[in-house]
Amino acid sequence: MNQIPEFSVILWFLMVIACITIPPRIMRWFGEKVLQKDVSEKKKIYDLMKIELLCVSSSMTYIIITILLGMLDRAYNILNSLLLPKIIKALLFIFIIVSPMLISIFLVTYEAVKLGTKITKGKIEKKDVFGELAQVLGPMFVFIFIWIILILSLPESLTSKWWFSFVLFSILVLIFFTIYPTIFIKIGPTYKLDPKLKEEILKFCSEYGVKVKDVVVKGKPEHEGANAMITGIIPNYRYIILTPTLLRDFDKEEIKAIVAHEIGHIKGKHLWINAFAAISWFLFWLGIVYGASNIGIDISSSPLTFFVILSFAVLFWNLGIESWIIRRNEFKADEFAARICGKEVTVRALKKLAEINLVPEKTGKWFEVISMHPSIENRIKHLQRL
Repeated sequence: MNQIPEFSVILWFLMVIACITIPPRIMRWFGEKVLQKDVSEKKKIYDLMKIELLCVSSSMTYIIITILLGMLDRAYNILNSLLLPKIIKALLFIFIIVSPMLISIFLVTYEAVKLGTKITKGKIEKKDVFGELAQVLGPMFVFIFIWIILILSLPESLTSKWWFSFVLFSILVLIFFTIYPTIFIKIGPTYKLDPKLKEEILKFCSEYGVKVKDVVVKGKPEHEGANAMITGIIPNYRYIILTPTLLRDFDKEEIKAIVAHEIGHIKGKHLWINAFAAISWFLFWLGIVYGASNIGIDISSSPLTFFVILSFAVLFWNLGIESWIIRRNEFKADEFAARICGKEVTVRALKKLAEINLVPEKTGKWFEVISMHPSIENRIKHLQRL
């Protein structure tokens, strides 16, 4: 009778090894095939991006197989029997579940970036990839870490009440959206912006009623990526971030159009919309828990049940609702930029972004949904319909 559990453990360890090693190797093998194709650089980059998405998705199948092998319940029972604080048990459980997947995603991303630099002739180091992933995934894990500590530390008489958990979650989200910009600015190298251009950008923002604390240049000059973003729901903690390539290869009108796009996010309350969307996730999850209980499913009955339902909920929310919100916000920000700077300049800036970043103007619908960004072609078509 004990052979089956032992076999499942061995199978799980093999799965861990496979999760860490196979997706990066697939990325490298298929990526090399892409580099050998007689197609444009844009097409090569796009194909690499598609392979990367598929490999990252395959890394996530580790969670599914872990669930099917019953390792969640096994890990939960083992950790539950240890004489450790609840917080340590919870963190160990999360580490067991996600660490192989995160290692795999890092290696896949590194292989993808390394292949991409063979096209762009750039240079990349593992620490650069790690730093970028840390900026993307780090805040999420810090948020989860703080959430777990609070839930396990506060009295159960409070945390067992859905309204208290909702209020606590909402406060954490708003704090995150408030202070993250300041932390983000401190991570990685920043470069000085021409004082005259900075003054023009700040004045431009002020003209349209948008207060910005600073305009920051981030990203290594040797990295051939043109981009811009605005971050911070509170004006005193709000930054516009530009990359060196954007400043080097775009003229002032185009830079102004791209900054206008970022201003459009503020004027359209898009950062607040994103914050409330994050808060709404909690209500969405509560609805699922309530709905499941009405049909006789107790989500907390086992880690297996919990993670299966949670996984489907996260996928539906991210690829369905949140992806639609973010893509809708991009179209609205483009509209604002076109009204302020002119449709022609805005379209020209979008085309140049695609050209310099070696991104095809046309991408598949599924790619837009997963990347949570409309294609350049659809953004231009949207502007032309105005």
